[in-house]
Amino acid sequence: MDGWAKNTPQGVIVFTSQTEIDPGQSVKFGIKTIENNPVINWKALDSKGEIISSASTTVTKSEASENKPELNEPKIVTIKENSNFRFIPEKPASDSYFRVVGEDFVPNQSLDFYIANELKESVKVDADGKILFTSKLPAILNDERTEFVLRDSGGNEKTLSIRIPQLENREIADVIKLSLGNTPQEAKRGDIITLDGMATPNTTLTITSKDTNGDILAIDTIQVRFDGKWTYDNLISPDLELGVVSIEIDDGKSKALRNVEVISAKLINISGTETSIEAGESITFEGTAIPNKEMSVIIEDAINTEIFSRTVSVGESGLVNFNVEIPRGSVEGTYILSAFQGNESGITTFGVGQEPEPILIVRPTKLNFASDEIVNVEIQGPVNSQIAIILIDSADREKFSDTLNLGPDGKEMYKIQSSDLPNGAFTLNAKRGESSGSAVFTIGLTTGSGAISIQTTRDDYRQGDQILILGSTGSINVLLDITISDPDGKTIKKIETFSDRFGVFKVDNFRIPLDATIGTWNINAKSGGNFKDIEFSVSGENKELVIFTDKSNYNTNELMNLSGSGARLSATITIKIFDSEGIKIDELNITAKSNGEYLTMWQIPADIETGEYEITVDDGASNTSTKFTIR
Repeated sequence: MDGWAKNTPQGVIVFTSQTEIDPGQSVKFGIKTIENNPVINWKALDSKGEIISSASTTVTKSEASENKPELNEPKIVTIKENSNFRFIPEKPASDSYFRVVGEDFVPNQSLDFYIANELKESVKVDADGKILFTSKLPAILNDERTEFVLRDSGGNEKTLSIRIPQLENREIADVIKLSLGNTPQEAKRGDIITLDGMATPNTTLTITSKDTNGDILAIDTIQVRFDGKWTYDNLISPDLELGVVSIEIDDGKSKALRNVEVISAKLINISGTETSIEAGESITFEGTAIPNKEMSVIIEDAINTEIFSRTVSVGESGLVNFNVEIPRGSVEGTYILSAFQGNESGITTFGVGQEPEPILIVRPTKLNFASDEIVNVEIQGPVNSQIAIILIDSADREKFSDTLNLGPDGKEMYKIQSSDLPNGAFTLNAKRGESSGSAVFTIGLTTGSGAISIQTTRDDYRQGDQILILGSTGSINVLLDITISDPDGKTIKKIETFSDRFGVFKVDNFRIPLDATIGTWNINAKSGGNFKDIEFSVSGENKELVIFTDKSNYNTNELMNLSGSGARLSATITIKIFDSEGIKIDELNITAKSNGEYLTMWQIPADIETGEYEITVDDGASNTSTKFTIR
């Protein structure tokens, strides 16, 4: 009986006869299975689709077919049309090790590697379709062309044929054990790491970079010099995800491995030693910044009010460590610390009265962009999160909306084509769930304001007060520079701003530093050739921070009285005691009175060693010290 069969998407095999079957005629079907002794459910239907018969049949393995070759075994295809492989070195030498590098294979499948029809290796393709393994070429006595074959279980092959130089013609170099010199533990995106070491002269090394998941990032080869030295410059890609990257050096016989932590390329990296504090407490910030350059620090509270401003000196090491006291009565929520050194900036968050919540920070790279320039806005938020964006103009009309995904470091530079927008001021709003952030930028504005009017809401301020500056310009939509200087003429803050479509501007993001110089301060507003100056006064106690002990010599287990004055009003004072080796013995935290005075006691330990000790006092704005002796 002739017929045909097909498989349905449900995995059912359907047999159909090509001619009619007479009553009493028998039909034989053959099915070959992969599993041993399976149970097959079957049913027969007539031409109308009605069931004639149905049953379950148990299939038993035929002993007669035990030694017969298997036919129609399922084949797994691993080699594709564009699959390829190569050798390192390009032409292996007789009786030597070499590496096989390949790509564009079917991921997670197996391959067999043959040299001159002899199976040498069985390898598995990795998750991204690449292979990398080591094999050894047998001794070749005469110049012979040798075939190298990669074959999958389906019989598909990729072949390379190479003439191998005879063994006698090969120069044998002195064997030197592979070594790798010192490498940095951390590297920034875009950095170049120089790798160097020793290996057998005139051999080839394979350098493989892998990410934290073991996926291959790059494969490269270099030649060892005649003296056995090698060097390689490894570029850390600017687009590389943050985390650990492993770098493997392979000479075919042994491997050298190093791990490098890829960190942000930001020049300012500062964070708090604690994620949250209570109002009235102080928090310590530490990290790195540009060496030998002063850094301005600003802290904004949960309602975007500037509550702290200070200049921090950065030494040759670039290491930063400073304390900030959060005043009593401060609002609870997530606070933002911004640090600035020239055009470089850094941002970190911490919580007051609660753990910090995920927030969105939106900041354009500058205030004004030319009408044919790309607008760059830096957005920072939770890692790998999706952000909704809306751009509105100065009349609160929506210009467009968009979405973007933040990277593994929680940052993204969002770009806007300014030529698609008219000149004026715009606000970019970003939102993710309950978190939101916004930033203002302008396009095509110029200087030259005409007459400038400017004033502060008060004439006299105290250290730590916030200032509101109001003003207007003769022309609308113009750029201004606001410069605030102390009595010594030193520029404390320079702010870029603009007058709106009504010619009005305001500055509400400046707070007088807690350590500000007492006297007459100056505000200069300038736009092109137009300018205006006004003055205001800053007052305060301006007393020097001092500390006193009740005597200079003490015995062990004695009680010491500590007192002082000149601290910031109601500030948290940190008192530390150090021995002659500079090792911290104890630390006290107290709160200064409203007049800047403070008083406390310290119990000298009974087991403390005799000698000279030092006490340091820090109120977050200044510090001092004194010494005493234990006999």
